[in-house]
Amino acid sequence: MRSLLLMIVFFTRIPIKYKWDYRDKDLKKGIALFPMIGLIIGTIIWLPSLLKDYIDKPIIILISWLLYLWITGGLHIDGLADTFDGIFSNRSKERMLEIMKDSRIGTFGVLGIVFIVISNLVISNYIDYTILILVPIVGRFSAILAASISKYARKETGMGTTFITSCGLKHVILGLLFTVICATLIDYKIAVITVITYIFVIIQTKYIENKIGGMTGDTVGYIIEISQTIFMVSIYFFRGLII
Repeated sequence: MRSLLLMIVFFTRIPIKYKWDYRDKDLKKGIALFPMIGLIIGTIIWLPSLLKDYIDKPIIILISWLLYLWITGGLHIDGLADTFDGIFSNRSKERMLEIMKDSRIGTFGVLGIVFIVISNLVISNYIDYTILILVPIVGRFSAILAASISKYARKETGMGTTFITSCGLKHVILGLLFTVICATLIDYKIAVITVITYIFVIIQTKYIENKIGGMTGDTVGYIIEISQTIFMVSIYFFRGLII
């Protein structure tokens, strides 16, 4: 319970109190629970769909994604923007890492945010509401998958150090099992479609590793956000297979 509460405090803006002192070992234990945080987020952003008989779908989708931004505090969106600014700067590894650490947002970062936000709003209108529950779960397992096959890119430690260096095969297996169970409860075919997302995550992780020598907290945020969009795109194109 302690590790779960720590993960909620670290990765969401859900107003709960964490009465203990921070310990790295609690965060390490909590990594396996990261997809469960996704389930909590997914359930909350799905709730507006209960008003589908009274409100048009585009408005419900807008409310859902506003809730997502509130719950996450834009934490992963910030990582997405920093990654876009750094990776697409076409500079040296060291300069890319400096750019990603800069608190100011650049042109590529703005374009990345706009692209992801618009894509999520548009695609969500063409998929079933229940998929919204799975989206944050898939995104957070993708973070575990990416961290488990890479290393920390910076010499100095940062917020993502413990997460990236602690992810291993055990976390991948537990996270994948949790994701598959959740997907299967909605439709077993969705569990198969998630493979497309995870292949994309592996390719993107290796691309980033080739650019900057590993992953950072920012690139983990990027993976979370981009994988969620890719998952919804995959559902859109293969939705004919899902009842």
